Amino acid sequence: MTKKKQVRNKGLLPQLEKEGTLDKEIVLSTREKLGVPVGSRLFSHHTLASYRKLSFYHPFDLPQDSLDIILSATYNHSIESFPDKVDVNLQPDTVGCETWRKLRNTLDKTPPASIPMGHTMRRGGITERRSPFSVKLMNSGVHSSQTNPGYSRQPAGGAIFFY
Repeated sequence: MTKKKQVRNKGLLPQLEKEGTLDKEIVLSTREKLGVPVGSRLFSHHTLASYRKLSFYHPFDLPQDSLDIILSATYNHSIESFPDKVDVNLQPDTVGCETWRKLRNTLDKTPPASIPMGHTMRRGGITERRSPFSVKLMNSGVHSSQTNPGYSRQPAGGAIFFY
């Protein structure tokens, strides 16, 4: 699964084709952002809220009442034993799941699939083989002896023997 990258929308109109439809075309005084008078640029630039408030914009899935909001929440009463009061109204778009509504004026861009060395053959296998003798223990004390792998210190005489 490829991760989508969110890039800022630098256009004058947000792209809300997944959310709803427009009955008629939006009249813009300019299509440019630079080199035009400030008033025409402000008149032509729409935010997400101003685009949604247009009289000829009709959203697809708009919740009608509080029951619709609760039914679309991420809360599942069969999994959670002691939920918070907020969990019943917590929506998936605030958690980070992709939904029908956009919260930011961004464009989703999928990165191109990289083909290594110009062909689609994939290499697999183990990239690194770590030795179990080079792992330091988590609970080792400060007075433990650090010896080379394969050597051990005998407790009686202190001499080093190779096994």
